Amino acid sequence: MRTEPATATLTGFEAAWDDFFAAIRRARGRAAAREREGELTLSQHNLLTALHHQPSLPVGEVALAAGVAPPTATRMLGQLERAGVVRREASVTDRRVVTVSLTPRGRELLAKKRATVSAKRRDFFESLTDAERAHSEGLLRGMAELIEQL
Repeated sequence: MRTEPATATLTGFEAAWDDFFAAIRRARGRAAAREREGELTLSQHNLLTALHHQPSLPVGEVALAAGVAPPTATRMLGQLERAGVVRREASVTDRRVVTVSLTPRGRELLAKKRATVSAKRRDFFESLTDAERAHSEGLLRGMAELIEQL
């Protein structure tokens, strides 16, 4: 539900910023509640996305790519390993490093979740006006840069 933009003020921007991130938190909570058995959650999808491009990565790199702390990644990967989604192995070159790879089931689940996420993004993009579409990429990239600085 869109509202008409008001005159731009810092107070209005800050309120919209807070509303945006609150909506993201609520959406993640709803998505987690809707997840069915045998599907990846949005958090798991975000964690495993780096493995879509690389067949095997150290746990630390998976954590970094997902923007989570290594202990959080380790805990999540342990759950995913028990579910048969990933395989963890000690590195052959450095025993301190554990590498992670997707199992065939993991590749299938990740592909399915990537398709679902892509469809939702496409639906959202198509709901925008032409003017909103013209500015959406630059606005999102600018926000990402700003968030990196927080």
